[in-house]
Amino acid sequence: MSAARPRVGPAGAWRAIAVAVAVAVGTMVVSGCGTSPYQRVACDSKNPQAIFVLEAQAVPSATLIPCAWPLPGGWSVAGFEVRSGLAQFWLDSDQAGARAAEVTLTQTCDVAGATRLPRATVDRQTVQRYEVPAAREPHATVRYYLFTGGCVTYRLSFTRQTAPVLAGQASQLLGFDPRWWFVNAIRRDQGLTLCGAYAPPCPG
Repeated sequence: MSAARPRVGPAGAWRAIAVAVAVAVGTMVVSGCGTSPYQRVACDSKNPQAIFVLEAQAVPSATLIPCAWPLPGGWSVAGFEVRSGLAQFWLDSDQAGARAAEVTLTQTCDVAGATRLPRATVDRQTVQRYEVPAAREPHATVRYYLFTGGCVTYRLSFTRQTAPVLAGQASQLLGFDPRWWFVNAIRRDQGLTLCGAYAPPCPG
C-alpha cells in the first residue's frame, strides 16, 4: 500500500512552498535567476511560479488565479503582497505612475451599487463582471470579476476620460489561469497536495 501524499494546508503551504519566494508590500524577492518580473505573473506560462502557488493558497477556494498578459511598452510589474485571504500584484506605468493598475484576489467582493457588465468565460467557467460607477470613483476605474470561490478587484488609477490610450491598454492586461494547473504542478513536481479548489479541502 502506497503512503498517502502529504497535504499542504494553510500554514504548511507557507513553510513548504514559500521558501521559493519572499513577498512584502513594495518588495519583490523571487528565486530564479534570469526570470523577469513579468514572467513571474505571465498568463499561460504553465510554469508553477512561486507567486501563483502562494496566490492559490492565500485564497484556496478560488478556481481562477489572476495573471497578466504581455505588457505594452511603459508598463512593468512593480510588486506583490500575499497573505492569508488576499493576494495582490501591481503594475507601474511610465505615464500614470506607480501602482497604475492593482490586481487583488479575495474570496468575495461587495458589488453593491456596481454596474453589471457582460459575462465572460474562462476555462469553461462563467466570470461575472462589474464596474463601479464614475460618480463613486471619479478619478479611478474599478472593476470586479466574480467566479467560483473567488473575486478579483482590478483598480486603475485613471479613467477612460483622463487616459483613453492607457485605459485601452489596461483592458487587455488582466487574465486568469485555472487553479488546477498549479494543483497538478505541485503534485507532480513536489509530491504535495495544494489543498482547496480542485483538490481535497484544506483542514481546519
